[in-house]
Amino acid sequence: MKNFFLIISILYASSVVSQKTEQYSGIITLENGTPLMFEMEFIEDKGMVNGFSITGKGTPDETKSDVSGIFNKNTKTYKLKETQVLSTNSEADLNTFCYINMEITEKGKLSLKRYEGNFTGYFINGDTCASGNIILMEKEKLEKKVEKIKKKIEKKIEKQKKEEINVLSTKILKDGDDMLINCYSDKITIYIWDANQEDGDKISLIVNGKYLLENYTTKRKRKKIKYKLNEGENIIEITATNLGSNPPNTSRIEIVDSRTKYPIITQLELNKTAIIKIVK
Repeated sequence: MKNFFLIISILYASSVVSQKTEQYSGIITLENGTPLMFEMEFIEDKGMVNGFSITGKGTPDETKSDVSGIFNKNTKTYKLKETQVLSTNSEADLNTFCYINMEITEKGKLSLKRYEGNFTGYFINGDTCASGNIILMEKEKLEKKVEKIKKKIEKKIEKQKKEEINVLSTKILKDGDDMLINCYSDKITIYIWDANQEDGDKISLIVNGKYLLENYTTKRKRKKIKYKLNEGENIIEITATNLGSNPPNTSRIEIVDSRTKYPIITQLELNKTAIIKIVK
């Protein structure tokens, strides 16, 4: 569709003492589903409406068109149409411009108050050039909603950044192996489970000389342990106390701090130990 209108709506409601200017913005949706921002500006005086629309605001094709129509106070319905181009930056032939005819009715209440309806677009020769739906809302309310949504999105993004965890590649620890983790958190979370078929593997988990798990049978369901680290070096020992029905003793372990997730697999023979050193 050629040179279609992105329009901002401003409604001027008249009163005995003075006329109040109201601004409305919204979207028109073409039959093919294409949404276009919509702006318009007009005054309503005793049911008569006059004003203008703006399309392509801020673009090389920005166009201002005359708008007129009527307002039915009983049904709260506007019937409006664009009649002529008042000014344009476009170099296109005026015969290719599409003029909107719309009927919009008030819907909702308070902050959800809006105008909805249908529109048909016509070329200057009367041929139909477009049709679809239209939704308008008071510009101030719409801007507040947009700002509110923007803040929510910003907060969500900020929260996601804080919650983002760097996942390292899986480390395999066998008999006598050890690994070093430099940690910048006060606390860690340890997850332990049997990622394969449960076969009766049992382990003991000792942290800084104290048993957190003793002769524990690993299962498919993850065991979660939170631990507050000491300053300096912290020693985690994982010892196989049973080989189960499918040796060696294999356990999945994840150590998670505020920044990083450390996936680990232990493959241990009976009574053998793997060590994880965490330096805070």
